[in-house]
Amino acid sequence: MVVIEMDRTRKAEIDLKREISFIINTKAKDPRIGFITITGTKLSSDFKWLDVFVSIMGEEDEINRSLEGLRNCCGFIKKNLRQRLKLKSIPDIRFLYDKSIDKGIKISKILETLDKNK
Repeated sequence: MVVIEMDRTRKAEIDLKREISFIINTKAKDPRIGFITITGTKLSSDFKWLDVFVSIMGEEDEINRSLEGLRNCCGFIKKNLRQRLKLKSIPDIRFLYDKSIDKGIKISKILETLDKNK
C-alpha cells in the first residue's frame, strides 16, 4: 500500500512539474518572471501543498523579482492546472529558489582554480 501511494505521489509531482513549466513558459505574462527552470517538485502527503523548486538566471534582485512574479501568478497557474489535469483538488503552490545550481558553479570554479594551481 505504501509503495502504491508513493508511486501515485511521484506521478502527480512529475505531472504537476511538467504542466507548471508549460504554463509559466507559454501563458504567464508577468514581466517580472525572468528565465527560470523548474528543477523539482515536492508534494505533501495530503496533496494540499506543492513546493516548486526553481533555478533563476540573474543577479539577486532579478531572482527576487522573478520569485515575486511567480508567487503573484499562483492563482493563474492553479486555474490553468485545474483545466489541464484531472485531479480532485489542486494543491497550493509555494515557489522556492533552488540554490543547488549556484553551489555547483561555485564548486566548479574552485576546482578549476585548484587545477590551475597544480
